[in-house]
Amino acid sequence: MSRMDLVWRQSRTRNVRNALLATTALVVGDLSAGAGNAAEPIKLEVRGYFQTMIVFAHTDRDVSAAGVGQSYRAINPKYEGEIWFTGTTKLDNGTSVGVRVELEAWSQNSGVSPTNPTGTGDQIDEEYIFAFGDWGRIELGATDSASFKMVYSAPSALIGWGFGEHNFWQWGDNFLASNQAGRGFLLLGTAAAQSVGFAGDATKITYFSPRFAGLQVGVSFTPSFSASGSTATCAFRGGSGEINNCPRNNNAWHDGLDISANYLNKFGDVSLALYGAYVTAGFDRGAAGAGNSPNPSIFGRYKSWASGAQIGYSGFTLGGGLGRDNNGLKGQNAVRWYAASLMYENGPFAMSAGWWGGRNDDRTRTPTAQNVPGKDKINYYEVGANYTLSPGIKLTSGLFYYAGSGQSKSEKADSWGVVFGTALTF
Repeated sequence: MSRMDLVWRQSRTRNVRNALLATTALVVGDLSAGAGNAAEPIKLEVRGYFQTMIVFAHTDRDVSAAGVGQSYRAINPKYEGEIWFTGTTKLDNGTSVGVRVELEAWSQNSGVSPTNPTGTGDQIDEEYIFAFGDWGRIELGATDSASFKMVYSAPSALIGWGFGEHNFWQWGDNFLASNQAGRGFLLLGTAAAQSVGFAGDATKITYFSPRFAGLQVGVSFTPSFSASGSTATCAFRGGSGEINNCPRNNNAWHDGLDISANYLNKFGDVSLALYGAYVTAGFDRGAAGAGNSPNPSIFGRYKSWASGAQIGYSGFTLGGGLGRDNNGLKGQNAVRWYAASLMYENGPFAMSAGWWGGRNDDRTRTPTAQNVPGKDKINYYEVGANYTLSPGIKLTSGLFYYAGSGQSKSEKADSWGVVFGTALTF
């Protein structure tokens, strides 16, 4: 999910589920009321984005668990995009109803694996229906949780990179596998603010309250989600798909509850944004090899929280955040993360500089040649800028540096690069 859709931006008790079902029933009842006829049928519009990057980078030679070293080429072209099909109509009672389907605008071939024998990926990123009105907004389907859509944290002008979720990255493969300080979303594990760090695009229901005196609350409920596996048997959090069946005792998280809130206001020339979120889910343990894990003993209740803030004045935006994400794992394996950055915008031009830091004690890791128990650290530094050529066309450029720290060579495999790119929105 692109972070460009932030505007609309488990459950431990039966009462939470009943409350969500009651909310759904109220909305459905409202939509089916006699006065709720649509003035005209839904018509789809096409929107989306496409980002292309050229990266000139150096990645330290890192070493696999088998002791094999790997080096990397210096020039790396990258691109990513989505096409959004969205349609909305407004009923006579004032409620608007719509649908959104997001098509990945790039090849999704992910290679053959035991859980993916065809080697193809999920070409549809998200698909869901929604309704909104004076009573708030409700979404049902495969889309990100409320905490992802409501986040305010460290801003970035380097399009496609940033401190919350990368569309692009540049580091060693063995570094990714061994340094646990960035676990959650590949490298930047941003806890509740990071969709793939929790329920991702697994099928869920979300309710956003109306904004009252600057405050808005969002709640998401995800019946079940897994770290990997097929969407045909249980919802894969990294890709959408309906739940055809979802067996018990299948090494999947269940009853995922995501509660978040933000507060937006202006005091004269000063703007303020505050954000907080907490997420949790139970784990339905099964036999080794079932569901999404060959080793279910390492998983347990999912717990994660995040907070953030931004303050703006005269073109400057200072923002940051912090959080903790146990990634649904037992023991001393939680990622603690921190972020801070400053961005300046003036007309078509924007620039920023900032830092993201991840920490993980990683005490229960099974030792290998390049994955040794002990404290892992990642510090990510970024300087970026973008310039609007015309509506929907931006140029972007910047510098980044990933600094790793740990007990093995691959955990310490730093990388840096220079980025030149173009970002199109339509």
